[in-house]
Amino acid sequence: MHNKEIWVEFSEDANNDYRELQKKVLQEKGQGIENSSNMQLLKSIDREKDNIKIEPQYGIHIPRRNVSKAIVNRYGTDRLWKVDLVGYWRMIYTISGDEVKIIAFVLEFMDHKKYDKIFGYKKK
Repeated sequence: MHNKEIWVEFSEDANNDYRELQKKVLQEKGQGIENSSNMQLLKSIDREKDNIKIEPQYGIHIPRRNVSKAIVNRYGTDRLWKVDLVGYWRMIYTISGDEVKIIAFVLEFMDHKKYDKIFGYKKK
């Protein structure tokens, strides 16, 4: 697997959210803010993106028994991994590839509440 080129790409929705987060961070820096939850989240996403580029299966594989038909319809696959981000956020991705390259495709990043709702986890 490590002889192949590894790309990390974002889905359209994830890319839009990522760009929006980058804009918020730039605005905050312009206001003299040096550390915010947005800045921490952006750093966390970038760090985990780098980790996935080194090892695509770096994240936690989400067992198929936890992947409902609604999730398959949402993401187009039942082969999902998650990475825990700062502040209880989650990044969901899938892996595809061929003989030449591996693509880790970031589908979405979300807060813990949304993650629990999508994957059907209940508070105890």
